[in-house]
Amino acid sequence: MAIVGLLLFIALVVLGQAIGGPPGRSTPPPLPVGELELRVFDVGQGDAILLRFRESALLVDAGPDPQTARQVLLPRLARLGVERLDALALTHADSDHIGGAADVLNALPVSAIWMAAKDGAHPLLSVIEAAADRAGAVIERPVDGQILDWHPAITLQAVFASPDVARGDNNQSMVLHVRHGEADILLTGDIEEAAERDLAQRVVGLEADVLKVAHHGAGTSSSREFLAAVQPQVAIISAGLGNAFNHPRDDVLRSLRVIGAHVFRTDLAGDVVVRTDGQHITVALERS
Repeated sequence: MAIVGLLLFIALVVLGQAIGGPPGRSTPPPLPVGELELRVFDVGQGDAILLRFRESALLVDAGPDPQTARQVLLPRLARLGVERLDALALTHADSDHIGGAADVLNALPVSAIWMAAKDGAHPLLSVIEAAADRAGAVIERPVDGQILDWHPAITLQAVFASPDVARGDNNQSMVLHVRHGEADILLTGDIEEAAERDLAQRVVGLEADVLKVAHHGAGTSSSREFLAAVQPQVAIISAGLGNAFNHPRDDVLRSLRVIGAHVFRTDLAGDVVVRTDGQHITVALERS
């Protein structure tokens, strides 16, 4: 594991109020200095993930559609005091990941867009590119192994499967490896078994304390080889309640339990919030 003797503290939060804590708190306290926050929003069947460190904010994917962006994602960003984004990372060209991107660009200043998808891969990309142009956001296309410029205290690396296995939008997902001190987070987009196998065999240091489980817990992902390479202590699944795909699959949940991961699901728990000072990790479950 990336951290030896990692302290894992799990706090349950309902309606913004810690169980057993002081009543009446509906707004999270300011982010402590030196802590990195990972917030996997409950946006239904899709992905929208916020990384915050000090005054810097990075949004990874933007949920499934404009309605969810306007009614769920943007209000929650406002509640957290996020008034601008240093970057918007779009892992791949599936609607459930990029559906709300144009609305985010229309609502918030965004300095850069890190886009993995190729031109013309999805009709929404032209809409997003037009919104980026209006907003003055620079579109960048990271390559495998590139260190992305977000915050000097955080190492953020883009990882891609080899071209010979990256067939289909899912396996072309941009994987983000985030490191703060000795704590590692792996955000996997929708990669499937072929891409997982390639990364497990080729990428050195794939281990991560926190894993955003690939493809909403679909049976095509979370292969045993990949999970053995990552060895997460915390596994987060973003999925919609009662979704038509039956995500997450039971076999994926079993595989995560076998490796000893603590599993958290947005469909059951709401937002999953991870904080780390680089040595310790806390996990909170928050419903709005």
